[in-house]
Formats: sequence, C-alpha cells, structure tokens
Amino acid sequence: MKARISAILCVALGCLAASSALAESYPDRPVTMIVPFPAGSGPDVYARIINAKLEPILGKPIVVENRPGAGGTIGGRALTRAEADGYTIMFGSTSSVLIAPAVAKDTPYDPVKAFTPVIEVVRGPFILSVRSDLPIKNLQELIAYAKANPGKLNYGTAGVGSLHHISTELLKRAAGIEMTHIPFQGGAQNWTALQSGSIDVIFDSMPGPTSSIQAGKARPIAVTGNRHLPMLPDAPSLASTPTFEEQKVSGVDVTFWFGIVAPAGTPADIIKKLNVDFAKAIADPDVKKRFLQDGMEIVAGTPEQFGEVIAKGESQWTGVVTSLKLKQQ
Repeated sequence: MKARISAILCVALGCLAASSALAESYPDRPVTMIVPFPAGSGPDVYARIINAKLEPILGKPIVVENRPGAGGTIGGRALTRAEADGYTIMFGSTSSVLIAPAVAKDTPYDPVKAFTPVIEVVRGPFILSVRSDLPIKNLQELIAYAKANPGKLNYGTAGVGSLHHISTELLKRAAGIEMTHIPFQGGAQNWTALQSGSIDVIFDSMPGPTSSIQAGKARPIAVTGNRHLPMLPDAPSLASTPTFEEQKVSGVDVTFWFGIVAPAGTPADIIKKLNVDFAKAIADPDVKKRFLQDGMEIVAGTPEQFGEVIAKGESQWTGVVTSLKLKQQ
C-alpha cells in the first residue's frame, strides 16, 4: 500500500513539475481566442480592443476565431473540444456560457464543469431600442403600441437562448405583450435588420446601438440596471435614457458580463499567468476609457471569483429559462 501511495505521489509531483515547466515556457506560439459571435459584434469589438493591449504583454499574437451561432454554444462547444493547454481560450459572455446551454435541447456543455474560469472582464447593462420611425418615444408607449398591435412588432436577437432573447421575453412577460421573434447569428445583423425595417425592437449591449442612433435609425427607450449610461458626444440620447424601474416596469433586471474561460483541466499556472496578463491589459487607460464610456463596470478579479459568478449564474439563469419555458423540445 505504501508503495502504491508513493507511486501516486510521484505521478502527481511529476504532473505538477510538468505543469510548472509548461507554464514557464508559455506561450511559445500564438494563442487562439474563440469569440462565439460574428465579426463586428459588440463582443468581437471588445475582444479585439483588449487583445491589442494583451499581445505585447503576453509576447505572442492572439488570433481571433469567430464561431457565431446557436446563442454562442457553437463557440462554447468548440472550446470544450480544444486541448487544455492554454492555447485556446474564449471571450465568453453570460449568454454563451450560461443561458444558451440551458435553453438547448441537448445541453452541449455544463458551464461549471466544461470551462476553467480565467478572468471576469466587465459587467454592463442592456439597452432597449426601437426603430426611430415608429410612434414610440418611451417604454409605456411601446407597451401600449404592442397591446394595440399584438404580434405586429418584430424583435431581433442573437439566437434562441441569447441574452437578447431572454431580455425581450422577460419584457413581454412583465408587460403582458406579444411580439414576434426574429433570430439572427449576432447583434450586428440585428442592427442591419433594424435599419432596413425588417425588425422593430432590439435589446443589445453597447456599442451596438450607437451607429444606428447616429444614423437616426434607432431610438433608445430604456436601459437595464440602476444607473444611466454616460454622455457620448455622438449619441447624447443614450445618456438621457431612463431605466426600466424609472418607467415603472419591474422584472427586466438583466445585466451581463464578458469574461475569459479556458477548457477544463488547463494547468493552474497557465490560468494564473493569463489572469495576471489580462488584468494588465484591461487596466490600460485606453481599454478602461472605452469600457467606462460604454457604461460598463470593470471587474478583473481572480479566477476563483469568476468561478463563483459562473456557478451562481448557472443556477439563476437555468431558473429563468425554466420559468419562461424556453427549453427546446
């Protein structure tokens, strides 16, 4: 028995030594970052902003690989199939990591078991916008219009199970209204559809609404959370957009996070290095300015803290999906 225990300890110590040696040389080649949303979407924009500052810190290029679709689970599934060596990571979100897998008919992965948390980057609100040529100036007018025209308004999302979808379903339930769901692969396609008149209503995070507001095609009417967005010179109307609670609508308390996750089993030393390097990149003044002007709260905590967020969120969002009866049959 003693010999068996000694053998096990030797193997374990050997693994730790190998892990430490691997971390010392990491990275010795480019790192792939999966972004489970289309190029040009909000998550894609933010990932590239961070990567521009991360590359000189990490010492190797970061190659963005867009894997959109299925609310982000296509990208998430790709990460679960990657080697757990630190060379494939994902710019995940509340939607892609927690919500979409809860909605899927055959759950593609367990958010707590499938991923190793690296760092929570930011948290932020969602903005509800409508086409500017609609006779809707605020949330109560949207509700009145939807009740007078049940099912006539189309709302766009980044797919079934995306946070765009969940947010709108919560609004429909809270306000007692009906709207028609038009799913796309990502936020960028939603805004193109809104500008062309194919959809009327959209929930999205920053910077999604900005260009459509600048073009006079969209009107923001409500923001989730408990504070207003900052003043933006190119889209001043965002700063005056009231919250849902200010407009007497409860039950749409939706906020989101963006964060970095790696495949389960990625060595702890590599996770620690990635956490430290990402924290440095996020602390860059240009990165901080961009996130803050988009109304987001920078987090940049430890892997353990992010793991707690994921575990708590998995329970919360599974409950929401169940209550809304969104589980695919």
